[in-house]
Amino acid sequence: MKILSKRANLVRIILVTLAISSTLTFFISDAASTKPPSSGASGLLATILVGDRPDGIAYNPSNQMVYVTVLGSAYNSPGKVVVIDGRSNKVVTNLQVDSNPEAVLYDPANQQVYVTSSGSVSVINNANQIIKTISVPFGAVALAYNSVNNDIYVASVYSNVVSVIDPSKNTVVANIAVNSPSNLVYDSSRNYVYASSDYAQTVTVIDASKNRVVTSIQACSYCDPESLAFYPATGNVYVANFGTGSVSVISDSTNRIISRLVVGNNPFGVLYDPANQRIYVANYSSRTVSVINPSTNSVVSTVAAGNGPWNLAYDNANNHVYVTDFGSNTVSVIAG
Repeated sequence: MKILSKRANLVRIILVTLAISSTLTFFISDAASTKPPSSGASGLLATILVGDRPDGIAYNPSNQMVYVTVLGSAYNSPGKVVVIDGRSNKVVTNLQVDSNPEAVLYDPANQQVYVTSSGSVSVINNANQIIKTISVPFGAVALAYNSVNNDIYVASVYSNVVSVIDPSKNTVVANIAVNSPSNLVYDSSRNYVYASSDYAQTVTVIDASKNRVVTSIQACSYCDPESLAFYPATGNVYVANFGTGSVSVISDSTNRIISRLVVGNNPFGVLYDPANQRIYVANYSSRTVSVINPSTNSVVSTVAAGNGPWNLAYDNANNHVYVTDFGSNTVSVIAG
């Protein structure tokens, strides 16, 4: 299957890069410690050890915990969610989930955390207990929250489907056909869901009021469009173009690309920080995070991270940005 082989190839490339890196350090998967804040004005505050190949990350403001999916040392390893106390940046517990956990999402309506695995979504309450596992199509890799109707969208890349979960019942209520959806973001201005496809090199636009596809946008050539972030002040969507050093900017009024911004090499994760009105981009190969001023669409600073920065989350209590470092087995904490 072409799409499966392409995503597997991407993982192999990443693992080879990690293997030959001269700075790669191996950690025991359940190790947990925090380095002291770095000196200088780099913005890096702390580094937290979490285990092999940390991937998705989300912050829960109701209990001030940070949730990190850890893939493990090999494909189909037992899945794990590491829980970090955002007040101390210490690991407080590990939760066992199904294999290949990737995306993490906080639902503010029911104050629960959702985690994707290969063919399921686990639901975690504020007491850090898994209260339900929801079956979804195979290849679940991304999540988005619809703040208008409180639905949760799940991208299943290998099944060519975006599923819709009603969190009041924690059941799937709809499935939308989308070509290889790999990442999602919700646009609260238009009530749209944007789904990137790293296989088709497109971004699909879904009308969330009808759960129907509106259009598809060619994001780039010879690259993999990955994570997305929405900036409500302008209605722009930011898409990381893995395989390049750029971020595409899409206007939600026209669903066309209006700009491409130069960032670090192989950008993957993208995050909007509402407190300081900035967009953060995790540059996998550059080991940095680019900070974008979305009002001017310009990069205003670059912050050092760990080996292979991948996904990001924002802690609104401490104004910190958390970054999973796929190649360091760590999470970096950056001043927001």
